[in-house]
Amino acid sequence: MEKQQTKRIFVMQDRCNGCRICELRCSFYHNQVYSPTLSRIYVVKSELEGLTEPKTCVICGKCIDACPEKAISKSTTTGAISINGEICTGYMACVEVCPFEVMRFDHTKGVAFTCDLCDGDPQCVKYCPEEALFYMTPKEFSDFKKKEQQTKSTGEQKKPDVIPQE
Repeated sequence: MEKQQTKRIFVMQDRCNGCRICELRCSFYHNQVYSPTLSRIYVVKSELEGLTEPKTCVICGKCIDACPEKAISKSTTTGAISINGEICTGYMACVEVCPFEVMRFDHTKGVAFTCDLCDGDPQCVKYCPEEALFYMTPKEFSDFKKKEQQTKSTGEQKKPDVIPQE
C-alpha cells in the first residue's frame, strides 16, 4: 500500500511580484492584525537582483528534534508543524536549528511559531494574486511543473478556464 503524501506549500519564485499580500493575509488569519512580523510566510526581497522569494516551512522536522520540551510535533490531520503554546517555554532552539529560517518567535507571547497550513486551507495560497504559491503534494507539484515546461516548450497558450460569451 502506497503511503499518502502530505501536502505543503510550494513556491514558483518567478511568479512572485513581492506584493506581500500572503504575509498580510497570514498574519490577519492567525492574529487578526496585519503584521508581517507575525506572518508564518515571509517574502525575502533582493533589491540588487530584483528578486523576491516567499519562504515558508517545508516540514523538514528539524525543529521537532531540537525542542527540549517536546512542544513541537507534526499535525496528524495536515502533516504541518504544530507547536503547543502551553508547553513551549521560549527556549528558541527550534528557531536556531531551522535551516530555512522560517521558524519564528513571538516575543509578546513568548512562543515559537511557523506555518501550520491554516488547518489545510492555506490563506497565502488562496489570496496570492500572482498564483505563485501552491498547496500540493510533492508529486502533484512535480507533475504540474513538468506540464508547464512542456507547454512552454511547445509554445501552447494556456487555455482560459472560462470562455467569454459574446
